[in-house]
Amino acid sequence: FSLSEFPFPTFNKCSVLPANFLPFGNGEIVTPRLENGSSEAITLQLPFKFFGGTHNQTFVNNNGHLTFTEPLSDYIPLLNSGRDIIAPLWTQLDNRRGGTISCREDRSSAVLALVTAAIDRYFPNITFVATSAFVATWDSVPYQNGEGVRSN
Repeated sequence: FSLSEFPFPTFNKCSVLPANFLPFGNGEIVTPRLENGSSEAITLQLPFKFFGGTHNQTFVNNNGHLTFTEPLSDYIPLLNSGRDIIAPLWTQLDNRRGGTISCREDRSSAVLALVTAAIDRYFPNITFVATSAFVATWDSVPYQNGEGVRSN
């Protein structure tokens, strides 16, 4: 998301979002099939403001998190690392065994309306209008131990 100065609070209610909340699969960047790998640096169309910092690029890491200054291969969450990290799914995944990890920056009116409505639903006291959305998808990616798959 391009969240302007949005404070990005913890989202406890996100589990009630429908599966495939944002569509994926069209013209997306797909990360390489490497254990603990990452996308190349993805230049953002609009700057992303996050906790007072501004980022012009991101990395989609195969273990379920986004970073902004460099890829991060760690599969165990780091506390107080000094890095800006968004971790919707941080766990030990292995896309060499299957699944797809992909991403795109989206400025279509349909996606922006979905994002704006979701933020409004969960944070009704914040005035927010999405101007850009960054959609990262981990689709049917198995855990490193080969058991189960993760789709987010």
